[in-house]
Amino acid sequence: MVEQAYEQLKEGYFEEAVESFSSCLLDGPKEAKAYAGRGMAYFQLKNWPLAVSDFTRAKELDAEDAENWIGLAMSLAMENKMYEAIDVFEGFLTGHPHHVRTHVQLAQLYYRLGVIGKGHQQLEAALAARPSLPERRSIEKLKNEQLVLDKRRYYRPDFEALRKQNRTA
Repeated sequence: MVEQAYEQLKEGYFEEAVESFSSCLLDGPKEAKAYAGRGMAYFQLKNWPLAVSDFTRAKELDAEDAENWIGLAMSLAMENKMYEAIDVFEGFLTGHPHHVRTHVQLAQLYYRLGVIGKGHQQLEAALAARPSLPERRSIEKLKNEQLVLDKRRYYRPDFEALRKQNRTA
C-alpha cells in the first residue's frame, strides 16, 4: 500500500497520495516511510505545517534517514523558520558530516539568508565529502553562480567576523 502511495506521489497526484499514506498509517504500523511520503505530498501541496509535522514524526521513527531531516528542514524554511531549519541541517550533519546533499541544501539556505561566507564553507565541506561526479558538477556550478553574484553585490560585512571582533573588544 505504501508503494502505491509513492507511485501516486511520483505521478503528481498529491491529494490522492495524502489519502493513501493516511490510510496506510490508519491500517498498519506507524512507518517512517509513510509519514515521510505524506510529508512530501504536503510539501508539494504547500501545506508547510502538516509537512513539518509529518517529517518530524518520520525523523523520530527513523533518525538515520537523511530525507526525513532534509524534508523537515526544507518545510521549516518554507515557513520562513530559517534558524530552526539551520538547526535541523546542522543536527543531521553532527552525526553525518560527510552527507553531501545536506551540505549543499544548507549552503543554499545560507545564501538565501545572505550569509555568503557560511554558504561558501558549506559548499567546500560538500566538496570535501567526496561527492559523485554529477554532485561535484552541481556544486561547482552553484559555487560559480554564487561567485558571479558576489561580484555584483554591494559590500556586505562578514557578520561572523564582526561578532568575534566585538567579543574580544
